[in-house]
Amino acid sequence: MTDLLRINDLSVVFNTDAGHVRANRGINLNVNENETVGIMGESGCGKTVLFLSILHLQQPGRIASGSIMFDGRDLTRLSGNEMRYVRGRQIALVPQDHATALNPAYTVGQQLQEALNIRRNGGGFWAAARAWGQRKGSREEIKEVLDSLAMGDLVENGRLLGRYPHQLSGGIRQRVLIAMALLARARMLIADEPTTALDRASREQMLEVLKQLRGRVTMLIISHDLEAIHSTCDRVAIMYGGRIVETGYMLDVFNHPKHPYTKLFFSCQRFSRGDVLPDVTGDVLNLIDFPAGCSFHPCCPQASPICSEIDPAEIRMGNRTVACHLYRDSGGP
Repeated sequence: MTDLLRINDLSVVFNTDAGHVRANRGINLNVNENETVGIMGESGCGKTVLFLSILHLQQPGRIASGSIMFDGRDLTRLSGNEMRYVRGRQIALVPQDHATALNPAYTVGQQLQEALNIRRNGGGFWAAARAWGQRKGSREEIKEVLDSLAMGDLVENGRLLGRYPHQLSGGIRQRVLIAMALLARARMLIADEPTTALDRASREQMLEVLKQLRGRVTMLIISHDLEAIHSTCDRVAIMYGGRIVETGYMLDVFNHPKHPYTKLFFSCQRFSRGDVLPDVTGDVLNLIDFPAGCSFHPCCPQASPICSEIDPAEIRMGNRTVACHLYRDSGGP
């Protein structure tokens, strides 16, 4: 398979009065063409900084080291003007706060048309003027894309294109953002918590949309939702303390997690009434003053003396990578 995105040893730092916040510490990740990869981990583990860094939107943080290769180009070396032609056109973002992602002053139809104009003519005033004669073809293409996202009936009933974002539900706004990405023919779609803050019906509709896009569009999905990752992703990466501690095929990681943090994270996520939550000791991780060795060792039920001395390297085990001393010798238990 061909890599569309390959991140190597990415480190992102925020300078604060209290010290340097190391939000990402040596991230390694690859996403293949038309593959869907999920990113999971607790709040504050660095997931958001990771995808913002891909888009050069991590400010005031700075990329201290590493590379982000996208379609053969290192995005860390591109200027602000060059990144303008990457965002939206090549990498599209569906943010968690979809309520503010759309322009409140324009109708849905106008914003979908703008995405199409940017792809065809580059955007701007003259692009809009040239698009005037392309309106009929534009309507057909917009309708086709909306049909693929199960919104064709809203167009037929006149309940979508003439409406403003505040008149739409959260689930519809998210699908409009995905439609804009598809109209722009972006090479990659990043979805940040796509099922958060949606009612049950909207959540199910969003999951169905992501399932339909799987294999057609390269996607990076950031989510706490086990069901969302399970039903939409080919592979999954688990983050803790600014690092990816485990990656692998989704079913392998879900059914047989190897890193102690992955096991604890899944057990807490699957907690239901009557279950006993695992006993975890240690303080909340300080991203400025990391403990020596493995950052998870103060909370790890399987920690050994070496864990407090040496930060573990990523170990490849077939199609899996794990950053844990448990597997340093024989490939693991």
